[in-house]
Amino acid sequence: MSNKSGYKKQQNLSFAQFLAETPSFVVILLSAVLSRTILVFVDLLDSFGNLFRTGIVTILSKKLSKDLRYEYNYGVGKLEALASLICDSIVFFCLLLTIGLSIQSIIFPEQPSNLIIVVVGIKVINVCFDIAFFSKQRKILKIHNSAISETNYAAALAALLFDSVTLISLLAMWLLRNNLIGGYISPVISIFIAIYLMVGCVKRTKSAIEELTDKTLPEDMQMKILNILVRFYNSYSTIYSVNSRKSGDIVLIDLHLSFEKSTNFEEIAKLKKQMQDEFDKQIDNCIVNIIVGNE
Repeated sequence: MSNKSGYKKQQNLSFAQFLAETPSFVVILLSAVLSRTILVFVDLLDSFGNLFRTGIVTILSKKLSKDLRYEYNYGVGKLEALASLICDSIVFFCLLLTIGLSIQSIIFPEQPSNLIIVVVGIKVINVCFDIAFFSKQRKILKIHNSAISETNYAAALAALLFDSVTLISLLAMWLLRNNLIGGYISPVISIFIAIYLMVGCVKRTKSAIEELTDKTLPEDMQMKILNILVRFYNSYSTIYSVNSRKSGDIVLIDLHLSFEKSTNFEEIAKLKKQMQDEFDKQIDNCIVNIIVGNE
C-alpha cells in the first residue's frame, strides 16, 4: 500500500473514532458529575485523551495523505513523532492526576453511587466500538507500518483494555455498592490502569524524543554498518564519518568517504548500489547516501 493510501485510511478511521468518542465523552462527563466516582472520572480523562488524539491524528493524516516530498525533503517522521509526543503528554498528565485523586479516595473512601449502572451500559457500547476500531487499526498497521499507525495501534489496544477493565470494575462496584469494600475498588483499579497506560506513554515519548533529537542508531545497527564498510574497504580510501538517524520508519545512513583520484563517478555509483543491497539485507527501510570528501 502507498503512503498516501495508508494515511487516507488512517484519516477515515481516526475521524470515525472522533465522531464515536464525542457523544461518549459528553455522557461520561455527566455521569462523572452525578456519580462522583473516581473510576468514572478516570474514564473521563481517558475519553478526553482519545478525543484529543483522534482529532490530532485526523488532521495530521489528512495532511500526510498529500504529496509532501517538496515540503518535507527528509520525510515526515519528525511530524509524526511530534504529534505522538503531544498526544502522549496530554494523556500522561491526565493519568498522573488520576493517580493523585485515586490515592485521595483510598485515604477518604466514599460509597459508590447507584448511578454507576448507567455508566456500565455506556461501557458495554464503548467496548463494542473499541473492538471494531482495534480490528481496523490492526489491519492498517499490517499494510501500512508507520510511526503514526503504530502509535494509534497502541492507543486502540489501550482503549480496549481500559474500557474492558472499567466495565468489569464498575459492575463489581455496583454489585458491592452496599459493602465497605465497594468504596476501594474504584481507586485501587484506577491506579493500576493508570500506571499501565503511563508505561506505554513513557515508551512512546522516549522513542519520539530520540527521533526529534536525531539520536544515532543503536549500537547493534552501528556494528552492522561498520561490518559492511569493512567488507568494501578496498573500494574507498578513507572514512571521515558515519552519520545515522531514524525518520519515521526509514533509517537514514550517510557515509562520508574519500576515494582515489582515479576513481570515476560510475565506480562510486556502483559502490553505492552494492552497499545499498547489503544494507537492505540487514536493516529494513534503509537509505544509504555516500558523501564524497577530499584527501
